[in-house]
Amino acid sequence: MKLRRFLTVAATLAAAVILAGCSGGSGSPSTPGGGTSSSGRTKITFWYRMNGVYEKALKSYITDFNKSQKQYEVVGTSQGSYDDLQKKLLAAAKSRTLPTMSQVTDITVPEYIKNGFILPLDNVALKGSDKLTDKELADIYPGIRQNLKYQGKYYTMPFATGTRIMFYNKDILDKYKLSVPKNWEDFAAISQKLKGTGITTVGFNKSYDFELETLAYDAGNRLVTPQLKVNLTTPATLAAGNAIVAMLHDKTAASAGTDVYFNVPFVQGKMFAGFGSSATIQQLKNTAPKTMHWGTALMPGFQGKESNVLGNNGLGLFKGASAKQQQGAWQFMKYLMSSKVQADWGEKTGYVPVVKSAVTSASYQAFLKKNPEYQAAVDAYEKAFSSTPFVGYNEYRNDLYAAVDATISKGESAKTALTALQKQTEQIIQDNK
Repeated sequence: MKLRRFLTVAATLAAAVILAGCSGGSGSPSTPGGGTSSSGRTKITFWYRMNGVYEKALKSYITDFNKSQKQYEVVGTSQGSYDDLQKKLLAAAKSRTLPTMSQVTDITVPEYIKNGFILPLDNVALKGSDKLTDKELADIYPGIRQNLKYQGKYYTMPFATGTRIMFYNKDILDKYKLSVPKNWEDFAAISQKLKGTGITTVGFNKSYDFELETLAYDAGNRLVTPQLKVNLTTPATLAAGNAIVAMLHDKTAASAGTDVYFNVPFVQGKMFAGFGSSATIQQLKNTAPKTMHWGTALMPGFQGKESNVLGNNGLGLFKGASAKQQQGAWQFMKYLMSSKVQADWGEKTGYVPVVKSAVTSASYQAFLKKNPEYQAAVDAYEKAFSSTPFVGYNEYRNDLYAAVDATISKGESAKTALTALQKQTEQIIQDNK
């Protein structure tokens, strides 16, 4: 499974139509977010995007939570893909049929706040005997903590986060006497050794937006700062864009194109290295030939620094939930964030635990010993960061996709594509002030 953080163009257009009519009204006992269960407990409806082994694990946590107490009953429902979940949440906001809680990507929060249907968690997370303690907050990895708050209030709690790592083909590495690249400069030397072999040095997904954001951060800036300053034409971002585009135009790097994700051609032995979410590890374990040997490493550094951008998929609470439902949802969120659950979640699904105590637990350390390919995904937390959320982010992301595509399919320079994107992004931010 691939961790996706963003809506498609179609979803964004649908959101614009739906949100225009969204009244943000409260729920009632007849809505998915209201009422009590048949057992008399307060019913907590929970929408998520998980399937296969991921949904199986999540359902087990719902069952265990329900058995652990008698006040609340969580009723979970898969809503399909991430895009499907977002569309259904937007439609439910319009019809006042929102669930009590749902999986929420951090970058969608500003839109939800603007349209009045996501609730801050402060009333339940910062008050009472079950409030989030300083110790529990510190247990969450810093890169994730960056986006739990928006405009001074908590709106999400973490559950499933993917770090960004590099995958490489050990067979190619051994055959051509290569070394695991530590930085982007190393790729130049590797490209020379692989010249004429038919093997591409670097593989991206259909878009290299994650890599652009990471390299720009290494070089000294965010693409969009928390103060909403747009940095798409700064020397740092242009250097990042030029490094990637030069390899693409030189044919030493390639995007996955219609394959969408780099791991498809990677398992066919066509690429030496590629970049993806830590969740990709599980996919490679399931799809790579048994004869293929591959490894993982931290993202290569750029201009003397190294980092990686996180894909944060947390949990949010919605308008219409009663005080009891809010409290029950908070109890469930804390349960899902617990060290025991997060360690188990990491072992069963390949997601990296969102709390340090889960990673250092005996069970997860034993898991890492048996599955060393996950070590890089854990180590990546040390220098990880989160994208800046803002109203209009999804429109910006779609424009970023288009800019990336222009350098791939149209042969545009990084400067030309990023200059156009700078103007588009500034206009998006201005229009949403």
